[in-house]
Amino acid sequence: MAEDDAATVRAPVRVDFAGGWTDVHYFSEREGGAVLNAAINHYVEGRASWRDGRLRVEYELTAPQGSGLGSSAAINVAWLALTNRLMGRTRSRAELAEDAYRLEKLLGVEGGKQDHYASALGGFNYLTFGAEDEPAEIERLDVSPAIAAALEARAVLCYSGGAHNSGSIHEGVWERYRAGESEVGAALREMARIATEARDALLAGDLGALADMVARTREASRRLHPALVTDRMDALFNAGRAAGALGSKACGAGGGGCLIFICAPDARIAVERALTDLDAEIIPFTFASEAIVD
Repeated sequence: MAEDDAATVRAPVRVDFAGGWTDVHYFSEREGGAVLNAAINHYVEGRASWRDGRLRVEYELTAPQGSGLGSSAAINVAWLALTNRLMGRTRSRAELAEDAYRLEKLLGVEGGKQDHYASALGGFNYLTFGAEDEPAEIERLDVSPAIAAALEARAVLCYSGGAHNSGSIHEGVWERYRAGESEVGAALREMARIATEARDALLAGDLGALADMVARTREASRRLHPALVTDRMDALFNAGRAAGALGSKACGAGGGGCLIFICAPDARIAVERALTDLDAEIIPFTFASEAIVD
């Protein structure tokens, strides 16, 4: 890179509708995981440039810290994409996702892979997971523009006001799973099944069914760990339901962060008002069909 030249990348965060937790290798390598998620237009933007003989690298994130939207994975995807560009190295989107996942493992982060794939791929994706050292199987979903627009018109994303602590929650869930607690295993298997059903509902444009599966996912997550759905989150879920939300859940691991609501037709404004009355921050978004952008 010459003086005054700059390289830029942009990696999106995501919302997940169903199947979260089942992408973690403790479960996926035994029983197989499945996730339905979508990238949204909140990004980690990275920029590298030479200034006065020094390489300067900067990042900017447009989502709240501790949002549960996969921002840490997006940072690693952006960093690796930027590094590859500076080195003239080409990696596929799946390779980039796997590289970012392995980087997090080296940093001591114990989680799943769905976030890295969403940031590297963009768009709507149905992902299935097996052994940790095997790439995910990717089904890029051809969601029609009409269905995507209808879902945007009925979806509300809000920040609950408390950052989630996925590390301690993960440790608790997987300790119970490895100990063979039947309730945890049954909940995870149900969440994986719901992801497949949610994919089919989305492709069919049945947003009412998709909302029901989002709600079922939330209720299944309660069985994993008592901290996954807090009193504050329940207050927001209940307020949203009373205002016309058909289904809602936490994004990511839960325990705080962002919540996604799918509303009845024409109920989005009422749901947003109900949430802001409880001091939640509404986060406007659209779905992001592309991932890395120069």
